[in-house]
Amino acid sequence: MSVQDVQSRPAIRVGTRAAVRFGLGLAAAVALWLGSYALGLFPWLGYATTDRRSIGVGPHHFIIGENRTPSFSIGPQTFWFVEGQTIVVSYDADIRRGCLWMHVWHMLDHSKDAHVSQCVSDSGRGEWTVPVKKTGLYRIFTDSSPIKGDRPGWDMTYSVWWGARW
Repeated sequence: MSVQDVQSRPAIRVGTRAAVRFGLGLAAAVALWLGSYALGLFPWLGYATTDRRSIGVGPHHFIIGENRTPSFSIGPQTFWFVEGQTIVVSYDADIRRGCLWMHVWHMLDHSKDAHVSQCVSDSGRGEWTVPVKKTGLYRIFTDSSPIKGDRPGWDMTYSVWWGARW
């Protein structure tokens, strides 16, 4: 065994220990989050924030695209919810033009009442709730859209939190 081999071994062990500690810490944090969610102590599953502006051109103000600043999103948008829970979507929006659409889709149910949406066209904070009538896989997402009015298109900045309560 050379001197170089002896000197490099402790560095590898220290790096491995640090990686194991980080992995265990991350696993503990995820387990704590899931446990607190399951007990109803922490209802939030995800968060997203963005700034969006449509680009309209032409005599009828048709939309040709949009400017979007880099957005941030964390957490699952598709999740298994149980009958009796209430899906919660909280928002904080600065809506200068258009509508912030919030959607909840039951992924495996294609009946008429399986998908619900809510349009918010006024700035401010609020909360939208959807009771889970049937256990299953649901997708929660937001989108910008024009609404009828003097100014076409959309121009908004918003933050959205989603999850469920028991």
